[in-house]
Amino acid sequence: MSNASEYGYFAKDVAADLEVTTSTLRRWSIELEKAGYKFERNEKDQRIYYERDFKAFRELRKLINNNVVLVDAIKAIVSMDVEGLNASQTPGVYREETRLTKQLLEELLDEKINKAIQQAFEEGRRQGQKEIKDTINKMEQRSKERDDNLMSVIRSIQEEKEEVKQLIAVSQEQEKKTFWQRFFSRI
Repeated sequence: MSNASEYGYFAKDVAADLEVTTSTLRRWSIELEKAGYKFERNEKDQRIYYERDFKAFRELRKLINNNVVLVDAIKAIVSMDVEGLNASQTPGVYREETRLTKQLLEELLDEKINKAIQQAFEEGRRQGQKEIKDTINKMEQRSKERDDNLMSVIRSIQEEKEEVKQLIAVSQEQEKKTFWQRFFSRI
């Protein structure tokens, strides 16, 4: 398909319209080309963007904004034919081409998004369980250390108590002696 009757745009204009940087537009263009999308080029080999390309980029931006991975969004754009979106590219005889309806694409995206959310939830739950186990282990370790310290203090108190009992017993033994026994034991 020739776009001679259409007015072509350069990357700067397209990027401004899409509200993205020219480097983002260049990256998207390269990825689309890798996937088989064709852009027309001028004599200086610069890409010239037409209305069908604007449509492709708008759809791509919409998918990316809905958290679709760039690779998957690129594949979806290349496989779509929204009002002749990729009309200049004709499928080869031996090439398989998949066309998706908007509803089917939305269902696939919803399924993928839900799966990603579920995986993130599961990962978060596993991570949370690990953190809980780690916290419990730390608490048990601290509790054991506290118990060991407490037992050490109790043993120390009991030893001091025994020493005091012995001193009291010796003192009481001393008091049982009569005054004269104590007096003569000093001499």
